[in-house]
Amino acid sequence: MNYLAVIRALLSGWWIIAGATLIGAGASLVVTTITPPTYQSSTSYYVSVAGVTSATAGEIAQGSTAAQQKIKSYMQLAASPRVLQGVIDELDLDTTPAALASQVTTSVDTGSVIIKIAVQDDSAKASATIAERIGKSLATVVQQIEPTGADRKPSVTLEEVTPASVPTSPIAPRKAADIALGLFGGLAVGAALALLRAAVDTRIRSGEDLDVDVPVVGDIAFDTDAARQPLIIRDEVNSARSEAFRSLRTNIQFLRTSGAPTIALTSARPSEGKTTTTANLGIALSKSGIRTVVIDADLRRPNVAALMNIEGAAGLTDLLVGRVELEDVLQDWGVDGLAVLPAGTVPPNPSELIGSEAMARVLAELASRFDVVLVDTPPVLAVTDSALVSTLVSTTLLVTAANQTKTSDVRLAIEALSRVGQQVAGVVLTKTKHKASRSAYYRSEYTSARTA
Repeated sequence: MNYLAVIRALLSGWWIIAGATLIGAGASLVVTTITPPTYQSSTSYYVSVAGVTSATAGEIAQGSTAAQQKIKSYMQLAASPRVLQGVIDELDLDTTPAALASQVTTSVDTGSVIIKIAVQDDSAKASATIAERIGKSLATVVQQIEPTGADRKPSVTLEEVTPASVPTSPIAPRKAADIALGLFGGLAVGAALALLRAAVDTRIRSGEDLDVDVPVVGDIAFDTDAARQPLIIRDEVNSARSEAFRSLRTNIQFLRTSGAPTIALTSARPSEGKTTTTANLGIALSKSGIRTVVIDADLRRPNVAALMNIEGAAGLTDLLVGRVELEDVLQDWGVDGLAVLPAGTVPPNPSELIGSEAMARVLAELASRFDVVLVDTPPVLAVTDSALVSTLVSTTLLVTAANQTKTSDVRLAIEALSRVGQQVAGVVLTKTKHKASRSAYYRSEYTSARTA
């Protein structure tokens, strides 16, 4: 996934990112609100070993080294039951040495002989009191366990350097910091979910998502009125859909063909707008003075007759089996030179009829009468009919529905046609959601400039 794909994934999943960010910030706010405050107070003691006041520098260094070696033991001793039990008894605390030890932390800087004792408690005053008493208890225990010198003075002494003070603010929860952490954590999780969604969701949304070496020759915007008014003849002349089909008409005229172009339109899966695209392309071609015929070669689920509101009882299948002549079933549509050949009776053997020599003769006859022949075929991944038709026509277009068709389906459809030696000349994207507003803008700008 390149950086452009990452940006698109983040933008398309903005609602996931926003939701996760709000959840993260909200959860942090709830946790910090219900969590009781924790206070920390600390005291520090200087560890001295007898002999450090000697006159020579060597003896001073020797005493300091001895203190640094002992201080590690004193750090452990500060949280031992021997030190803590005396504090519990003196302060009459309702706890155990083990529980109190979990509230105590000791530390010492490298090369230092000052030990720091910190205590955390939900009471600011208690944290200071307990820290102060632990320090004094540790000093007493050290004097008890360390041997005395020849002068009966203790060999090691702990002297308080910094007394414990009552903290004025808790160390946790830190509301602002925790909410910020929750917010950025939610943002990171949301971004990860948006990227995961994009990686799992392989639906095509624009031509950049096709990932195949086939040009996009048409981009038909999604129209909420398409189900009610599927044909552009009923739209306004300057509507976005009409302009999209005129653009498609222009683009297919640049496709190289010998003689009158015979164009098969198919799709990978059903309900991608294949039949509607075929009919509207026929209307757009005929509107420009190009004699066009639309053939319904979807002999399994024919829909051209119903879409274009013509009689469909007899048609291509009846022509292929010799029951009727071409003039009997070829119907004019409108006044612009558009003709329609409906599917006719649904046969029990569609593939055999589609791949027959009779079908080739029908296409050749229509190509001699019209400038363009459009053939509506079934989805290529559903049945073999489309692959058979593609061997009989000069051009094959693949209709692909944006936000519906998967990239894998497009690749499989192209591979299915390549197995019979045919190449997809172009892809027609339908139901795209980015073209309508853009076309309306350009159209508005052009109209404004023309009337200015």
